[in-house]
Formats: sequence, C-alpha cells, structure tokens
Amino acid sequence: MGFLKPLRLFLLSLVVVELIALAGLGLPWLRGLGSDDGAASASSQVSLRISPVPPWTLLPTSVPESDLFSFQRALAAANAPKPEPDVVPAPPPGPSIEEIGAQELATTVPPPGITFAENERWILVNTDTQRAVAFEGAKPVRVALVTTGMPGWVTPWGEYSIYARVENETMDSLSLGIPRDSPDGWYVDNVLFTQHFNGPVTIHYNYWRAESYFGNVASSHGCVGMRYNDAKFFWDFATIGTRVVVVPFGS
Repeated sequence: MGFLKPLRLFLLSLVVVELIALAGLGLPWLRGLGSDDGAASASSQVSLRISPVPPWTLLPTSVPESDLFSFQRALAAANAPKPEPDVVPAPPPGPSIEEIGAQELATTVPPPGITFAENERWILVNTDTQRAVAFEGAKPVRVALVTTGMPGWVTPWGEYSIYARVENETMDSLSLGIPRDSPDGWYVDNVLFTQHFNGPVTIHYNYWRAESYFGNVASSHGCVGMRYNDAKFFWDFATIGTRVVVVPFGS
C-alpha cells in the first residue's frame, strides 16, 4: 500500500496545475470588468454605438395622408382654408321688354302709306324693328317687342285680317309639311292667345324663347311671338276681322 501515497501526491499536483491554468485564463477578463481597457475591448467586440441626439428629434414631423384615418382626413379637409370666390358684381338690371315698349309708345306713329279709320283697331307688325303695335286710328296703345320669322321664314308682308282665334293651341311642323322628327321639326303645346291672320301664320304667346330674343332676333317660322302679358293684351284688343299690317321697314 506504500505506492498510494506518491500517487495521491501526483494527482493532487495535477489538480493544482489545472486550477492555476484556469485562473490564468480568467484573470484578464476579470480585470477588464473594472478597467477602461476592458470597456474599450467590450465595446469593440459588441460594436454598440450610442447617439448623442435625443430620440424624440428622430420622430417624423408629419404623417402621410395615406396613414390617416378617413375621419381625420375629412376633419382636415373641413378645417382647411377655403379659397375666396371671385365675386363678379351683377350688372345693373335694365328695363324689361314691357318697360321698353312703354317708353317707345310716345314716339310711335303709323308708317306712311297705311290707311285706317279714325277709331279703327288695327295691328302693325314691323319685321325690321321686331315690334308689334296696337293702334286705335293713329293712336298707339301698346308697343310689344316680338320675334318674327327668321331668314327663309320671314313673316309675309302685306295686309291681312284675323280669321281664327284659339286660346290654347298645339302647334307642330306638320302644318307646314315638315316632319316632327326632322331637324327642322317642332311640336309645342299650350300655345296661348293664338290669332291666325295668314294661313298658319299667327300672333301668339311664345314661352320657349329667352326674353333677349324679343325685339332683337327674328327666330320663328313666320309667326309673331310675344311674351305673355303682350300676347294677352293683343288677344283682348283684337277680334275676328281685325286688320294686321306687316311691313319690312323701320318707323
């Protein structure tokens, strides 16, 4: 049993050597924990960089519109400043066509060459000035701004008499041989105060033309179109047999 003692000493020495070796490996690491060199070494291994800029300054200053909720976009649009509209002042209102007719009444006279009885009620239609005048003898009692026949459909000149009256009439182009569905065709109802004086050519209320036509633009297929109040006056003024004189020259 004498050989066991040397064996134990040998094994003990191996353990001591192993402990010394382990201590030698661990000491630099342990020393690094408490020194600047250790910090630099650890920093170089990990590559950790700390920015001096405050983190909140890196946040975006605006949010893309696509990231906003729909109600937020609607709220933003509602609160956005509205552009100021271009305000165009309306032109001062001019006299109505009835007021123009009333103003012309004092200077209107029968054209030369027209004969009439002293108190005869008769009607003058002037295709040049686009006017119709109700006369009692030589005295004008109403001047109406009208729209007569357009070029190619000029209201026929001459002397005629009213031969038929229809208070509410339907008019269409078939009366002149023009199909209703053709580019030149027409069909209108509720044509009030219609007074026929030359075949299909009449005096009547015209509601389908703008007021600017009356007294300015010849636009009909031969008829004498008037605004409502004028057409009503001429309806009450005339009767079967009332003369209608159509002239092509100014007065």
